[in-house]
Amino acid sequence: MARDREITFYSDEQTLRELDELADEQDTTRSTLVFELVREGLRREREGAVSAETRASERLQDLLDDGLTEMEDTAREMQDLNAKTGVYAVAAFELVKQQHGEAAIREALQTGARRLREDDVDDLASGESDGQGATDDQGVTAEDDTDQDSSGLDFEALREGNQ
Repeated sequence: MARDREITFYSDEQTLRELDELADEQDTTRSTLVFELVREGLRREREGAVSAETRASERLQDLLDDGLTEMEDTAREMQDLNAKTGVYAVAAFELVKQQHGEAAIREALQTGARRLREDDVDDLASGESDGQGATDDQGVTAEDDTDQDSSGLDFEALREGNQ
């Protein structure tokens, strides 16, 4: 690389004296010393930029790793909740089996399966299709005149859903 371009810069007396002293110590010219100092400064700038990019990449990777860990933790928690829900459902079913006949249980299971297939779950949750909360003129809810057992299960609603 040929050094054939001239640049001019301004300096104060103190800096110029320090450059001359350093050039004398290194047995070189002021021009060569300034050239080497500028090249070294440029190299450090490039390294700094690369280093900053590396730090940014490492930070992004750390954030991705943290996010992945949080997602895995959430997935495990959801699996635990699903397992607990399944246990409760099985326990409830076992209790129902002990208190109700096989025909009523079979009918309830068929109704439940049909409602899930028909996506009626949202309607049930909002109370639209089960009659809950609907009152007649006497202020009696629709639930009051249905076939409920002592546990609060509404088998009449299940039978109506099956028709």
